[in-house]
Amino acid sequence: MQLIIALANTFRATPFDVFFFLGAFLAVFLLYYFVPLRRLFEVGFGATVGLGVYVLLSVLLLKNADLWTTGGMLPFGMSVFIISVAVYLVFILAVVFPMHGGLVISETTNPILYTLQFLFVSFFLIIGLSSVLIYMIEQTYIFQVGTVFVWVRDWSYYQQTIRLSSLFKFIITHQNIIIPLGVVLMIYKIFFSNLISAVVLSLVYNLSRVGFYRKKDDSSYRVEFHEIGGNSEPSEEES
Repeated sequence: MQLIIALANTFRATPFDVFFFLGAFLAVFLLYYFVPLRRLFEVGFGATVGLGVYVLLSVLLLKNADLWTTGGMLPFGMSVFIISVAVYLVFILAVVFPMHGGLVISETTNPILYTLQFLFVSFFLIIGLSSVLIYMIEQTYIFQVGTVFVWVRDWSYYQQTIRLSSLFKFIITHQNIIIPLGVVLMIYKIFFSNLISAVVLSLVYNLSRVGFYRKKDDSSYRVEFHEIGGNSEPSEEES
């Protein structure tokens, strides 16, 4: 415990922050050896789909000042019930979708790039899902509907420890950035990453082979020099 307090004082954080990040490092370490990177993307994709369904139903059914919607498609009581159930899709699909699989995502074969990408994706998933949970507890951001997680808000440990942590302050302060950034990164990875990677690799390959000289066995290039002006017909020596 003394080590935890020392680390907390060094980084000007709370012991809860130290426990959280140590647990996150341990979780990432275990995931790296037992879970492929593709599964992490499937978790993120499932959470993104669940979030999209929840937001869509909120737009269609409820009046929300943050989303500039009026709602009114269904009776208010039924709308609240549907939204209260749909909000859990963020976590349900994050668990169910990797079980089904089927998401085709390219992975780099470079071990260093693979490790860096795995660390970024896993840490971002942990922070993102933790943010969604805190937003549901606090009924803030787009999660203003009541959930079972609201009961955690009255827990003394939550009030006296978690809410005073630097992690909680960071998540609440950046509530307009964390979830939208995760959605944008997931959309980029699924729809645009392969295209952009192909374009970049094509440019690198072609730029690396540009030159005025070529090998004799390289048939992919042929540099021709044409004389401008002068006689259009070649002389006998040139022939």
